[in-house]
Amino acid sequence: MATHRSVRRFKAPAEDCFAVAADVGAYSEFLPLLKRSAIRGVRERLPTGERFVAELAVSHDKLALRETFAAQVITDHIAKTVAATSQDGPFKMFGARWSFKDVAGGCDASLEIEYAFKSLVLQIAAGGLIDHAVNKILMTFEERVVRLGVEASKLTSS
Repeated sequence: MATHRSVRRFKAPAEDCFAVAADVGAYSEFLPLLKRSAIRGVRERLPTGERFVAELAVSHDKLALRETFAAQVITDHIAKTVAATSQDGPFKMFGARWSFKDVAGGCDASLEIEYAFKSLVLQIAAGGLIDHAVNKILMTFEERVVRLGVEASKLTSS
């Protein structure tokens, strides 16, 4: 199993970042390699968030990779975390956890990914691409937070 963790400071409040991370159904609108993201079934309300199943379709042309998998997602608006786990599709095991903590001038955003592919070839290929992929995810995530924050401020100032 491989693990990758990145922490980056964003110039946005933790609540704004959490809202983008919790909107899993919109991931395909901005995250690289993700061609489809949808919520399946009913969202179960929890005391501090919700639990649901997300269906995600990943595509990478250079690797000839096209996979769809389901992930169990739990959001926690108090802790400002979003955690997803899967053993579906190409994964023996997959776990991703976003967490956000307010700091002066914004928040620290942490993304931790653990994964093991069923295919050794995919595992080796992913190992060489994970740093680049996570950096790209963090960059597009931050762009989405900034854009939605700007749009929200335009709505509230009108």
